[in-house]
Amino acid sequence: MKKRMIAVLLIGAFLITGCGLDERFQDAKDAYLEQRVDELLEDDVAELPVADESIPAVEEEPEAVEEPKEVEAEEMEPEPTEEAVAEEEVEPEETEEQEDAADGEDDADAEETSEEDEAEVEETPVVESDDPGVYLGEPDWIDEMEPGEYYWNLETDEYMAVGYDEGTLRLQALSEVMGWRIASTPVLGDAYVEAVVTMGACSTSDGFGLAFRVPENVAYNQGYFFGITCNGKYSLRAWDGLSGENGKSVWLQYPKFSDVILQGEDATNKLGVLMVGDSISLFINGELIDEFVDDSYPEGFFGLFINRDKTENLTINVDQVSYWTDPTE
Repeated sequence: MKKRMIAVLLIGAFLITGCGLDERFQDAKDAYLEQRVDELLEDDVAELPVADESIPAVEEEPEAVEEPKEVEAEEMEPEPTEEAVAEEEVEPEETEEQEDAADGEDDADAEETSEEDEAEVEETPVVESDDPGVYLGEPDWIDEMEPGEYYWNLETDEYMAVGYDEGTLRLQALSEVMGWRIASTPVLGDAYVEAVVTMGACSTSDGFGLAFRVPENVAYNQGYFFGITCNGKYSLRAWDGLSGENGKSVWLQYPKFSDVILQGEDATNKLGVLMVGDSISLFINGELIDEFVDDSYPEGFFGLFINRDKTENLTINVDQVSYWTDPTE
């Protein structure tokens, strides 16, 4: 490096002082300078380090770039951080006391719901029916034919025999003349009366029915008679036993067939009569079958009758008799 500096200084010195030299020395000076510069250059090149050709050059391999890896959707979900875990609500396990308290609350809620349901049921009509025995509710009087209640005259006469038989009131016809029994109840004005009756062996016009609005006269020989027959007919007549030598019947309805009536032996039918003022409505098995207007008898007692026509010793069994007063209310 020092030699390079010396050469540069010499060249500079010659350049500075060269202007004062004679032209004759110019050629010699130039030749000398050229030779000297070449020597100096050769010395610098000699000082440069020479690569050892015996050691093979090592080529640096480029770093392998890892190709992007496909990540499935599940692997891409980030793991929850500690903050996220801390914020997450943890439901505590219920103790036995808490479970019992919860069960008690559930039971209380169930009871309240049940009471509400019962209230709704009470407010809603249970049955929609045209049968007075249903929509009038509990009867004001009922006889389920238990011996010892004594609502009926049990004496036997020339027309019929009466007695209790296994929870029923049994009526047996002893004559072809109609016979009846009146219940020992108060006089009825506006009312609904109903009877459930089973007929034994019978034929054609053998029948039975309800007597109603029977005035309190000797032998109860006036009133209305609503009956049905073994072959499925119903009728209504007003009877006046005090008229003439043998009495008088006025037919409001001659025997008329109805498919509502259950016919034949051992058939059970429910007869009902609704009395409001001078209006009379007849019901069989809960169905209205006919209506009439008649003011012959405005009030009276009620009872049962039996009418033998073809069958000797015709028998009926009365299961139940009921009445409701003031049915329009």
